[in-house]
Amino acid sequence: MSGQKRQLAAIMFTDIVGYTALMGKDSAKALKLVRISKRIQKSLVEKHNGRWLKEMGDGVLAQFSSAIDSVNCSIEIQKSARAELDAKLRIGIHLGDITVEEEDVYGDGVNVASRLESIADPGGIYISESIEKAIRGQTDIQAKYLGEITLKNVDYGVRTYALQGVGLPIPDLKEDKNLSGRFFAELKRRGVFRSGATYIVLSLLLILLLPYAKSLIDLPMWLSTVLYAFLIAGFPIAMYLAWNYERSPDGFIKTSSLKSWQNPYKGNQRKPLTNTIIIAVMALIIVFMYSQSRYFNEPGDKSGILSESENIDKSIAVLPFVNMSDDPDQEYFSDGLSEELLNLLSKIPELKVIGRTSSFSFKGKNEDLREIGRELGVSYLMEGSVRKSGDKIRVTAQLINAADGSHLWSDIYDRELVEIFAIQDEIAVKVVDQLKISIPGLVESTPVTKNMEAYNLLLEANYIKRQPGSYEKRILLMEHAIELDSSDARLWAGLADAYTTWGGNHVVRRDRAESARQAAEKAIALDHSNATAHHVLGGILWAFYWDWENAEKELILAEELSPEFTGARAPFYQSFGRWEDAINAQKQRIEVDPVNPSNWRMLGSQYLFVGRPGEAIKPLKKALELNPNWDYPWIVLGMAYYDLQQFEKAIEALDHVQDRKLPILLSNLEKTYYSMGNISESEKYFQELLKNDGEVDNSIQDSVNC
Repeated sequence: MSGQKRQLAAIMFTDIVGYTALMGKDSAKALKLVRISKRIQKSLVEKHNGRWLKEMGDGVLAQFSSAIDSVNCSIEIQKSARAELDAKLRIGIHLGDITVEEEDVYGDGVNVASRLESIADPGGIYISESIEKAIRGQTDIQAKYLGEITLKNVDYGVRTYALQGVGLPIPDLKEDKNLSGRFFAELKRRGVFRSGATYIVLSLLLILLLPYAKSLIDLPMWLSTVLYAFLIAGFPIAMYLAWNYERSPDGFIKTSSLKSWQNPYKGNQRKPLTNTIIIAVMALIIVFMYSQSRYFNEPGDKSGILSESENIDKSIAVLPFVNMSDDPDQEYFSDGLSEELLNLLSKIPELKVIGRTSSFSFKGKNEDLREIGRELGVSYLMEGSVRKSGDKIRVTAQLINAADGSHLWSDIYDRELVEIFAIQDEIAVKVVDQLKISIPGLVESTPVTKNMEAYNLLLEANYIKRQPGSYEKRILLMEHAIELDSSDARLWAGLADAYTTWGGNHVVRRDRAESARQAAEKAIALDHSNATAHHVLGGILWAFYWDWENAEKELILAEELSPEFTGARAPFYQSFGRWEDAINAQKQRIEVDPVNPSNWRMLGSQYLFVGRPGEAIKPLKKALELNPNWDYPWIVLGMAYYDLQQFEKAIEALDHVQDRKLPILLSNLEKTYYSMGNISESEKYFQELLKNDGEVDNSIQDSVNC
């Protein structure tokens, strides 16, 4: 045992292909081949600092202290054999532990090298992963992974590679070679994984860049759909090309060809843009863009409007509570409670509360709460349900973290109906506590009235506020409520608002203007902090009494008292041509009511009227994204494109209008076709306009109401 020595070495095993068969046919020729083979190999082993260990018939076993020396030696042996030997050699190389005893060697290193040689292709060189790792940094030597082989008496799988280069054969991967994972090995050799990763990263980059491009360049609205379809359809095409073709000094070649096996390019050179550094840099850009898009406006966003995904630390939206009562007609009560809570929370100075229109736009929609939070730009959501039965009421409420949809707090309140205001206060206190808001004292809800019948009438009137044909009914409901309790400010404010809200829009009938003013002044006399009353009074003083100074003061007070009226001065400033003030006020309105299409349409119209049609495009498209079936934004968008002299896009926008008899549509189509030089189409719409001349006044009124 004293003569044994263990060491780590690179073992090269070679033999002559078909030697046994040749020995049976022509022993003289076979012996001559052995002599020539040994002469070639012995000199080259010595040249590359190797040690000639053993001869076994036609086979040779050699040892090297360097993996690179063993590989270089094997390449030269195959080159010389092709020139001098009338036969082909197979070579296997492995870096492993061996035991040297006298003139013999044993161990895994010898076993693995012998097995790799036995499955190598005629004229080829197979190496183990240990050798491949050692030569990986050599620019002039390439090896391709073939799969993993399990060897007898070796308790681990050997990952096998074939050397590439001029004169070396393409591996013939037959089943009897018992190489597992051959398909994935071939995917790797052909660079399919790298190509797929590059395609996916580039696609994500394009998708993230598209909104930025839209903010800088006026792109068609259908471009996003086309891009997504193109990227999805392009993926299998890209994978097909990656599997079948690669780049070489001679241009693109088939990956299954001999030229591919002899291609001097490295893997990342064969497939464009598949360098690890390039993929990593693009991935970092994507991470950076995604993170920035959550906190900053898109580049070129001149509006200064908060991005949809922006979250403000102490911001909340009150979603409409679900009516759980047996009577579906009690829905007005659950909606009313939601509005009451919204109004109460809006009195807390540190808390940003999203307006009713945006919050209620999700009513009846089973959307993910995280998505709702993202669209509204809030950190917290409140939802719940109401069950009303006679004089009893059950209210459930939950406060939700919009970032992950988790519940921060929930509670159930079983009370008498007359305790509804105490419930509202308790819920508000819980919100303040959970959000860790520090205020001198929580603003308590002021009971609307001690008369619950009057309170129900107020909630019902507010519920039907936006329903067509509800104008007269709403007034009657509020007049009845005041008959029951004339001492409550909110009932008078509700009556004033009923006088001035027609079909969901603040369009005041002249014969009701004085009644609205008196009701608003009565409400303010009872409670100077009533925001609705100040808002109505401001509108009346502006539109009917031309008391513009006091009108502005009242509108400012309404904005300060409730987020519901944020930006209420926008149309007031617009009427006096104070466009910058109007635009700024409208942006403020969008901040608290971000998914109300009317707000975006108004901002787009303001930009158009002030002579900035390029800036009108984005808010108008946003309005249409929120309500694609609304005619008026399409018309204004067409007008904006017309002013930009983009007549084709103007026609494309106007063609979306569903009411083809609108005079404002016909007049814009007529002038756009005329400007394009299409006189026949222009004349056609001019004649249509003449036929509909009697409808012009109504069309203008409808446009204003929009």
